[in-house]
Amino acid sequence: MLRSEHIPFNLFIPFRQDPVFCKNVFNSFLNNCINSIDRIEIEHAPKENGKIYLNDKTSFDGYIEYTHNDNTKGIIGIEVKYTEHEYKLKPNSKEEADCKNTDSRYYEVSRLSNLYKPEAIDILPSDTFRQVWRNHLLGESILLTDSDKFKHFTSLTLFPKGNTYFIETSKEYTELLQSNENKFLPVTYENFLSVYIKHCPDNDYKKWIDYLTMRYIVK
Repeated sequence: MLRSEHIPFNLFIPFRQDPVFCKNVFNSFLNNCINSIDRIEIEHAPKENGKIYLNDKTSFDGYIEYTHNDNTKGIIGIEVKYTEHEYKLKPNSKEEADCKNTDSRYYEVSRLSNLYKPEAIDILPSDTFRQVWRNHLLGESILLTDSDKFKHFTSLTLFPKGNTYFIETSKEYTELLQSNENKFLPVTYENFLSVYIKHCPDNDYKKWIDYLTMRYIVK
């Protein structure tokens, strides 16, 4: 009950019934760049015709494909947190090996994406940033591998305002980026649900928002 595995389903699956509502919510965070919502998935790990994205088991808690106002395609990759803090590396794991190997896919995507300041690469594999880094890299690897299809990616991390660890981590991670034009968005549940309420289209969705507020917002 104190972890986040169930939360993406509750937060995003109802959007499938009203893509316009979904578009309006995410446009509030992405500077109105979305023309239409095309796909919504939960626990999504991209796999297509043997293509290598990150060459590991990284997945998105929530995954949204959309059509941009410039008529190209974009992706929002969502990571959802509740009480979770940093993650320790498992000794002798593939993840540990990839983090130590500067020729691994992690570092290759970091270099090719031109996301990070030069000094960032030394601290991104740390326990503090590693998971945020990997989730962001998964989206950037899709842009690199499927450049003929996708042109935009945003990594969005959701967490309650009481999780001060992720508030601070998000600030520090943002400072490692070369720029942040819809690249990384840290958003609290409280802020997210306030936007849900603003764009709520009918009473059925109001009941859903009331449920989310009751379950996930600490009074």
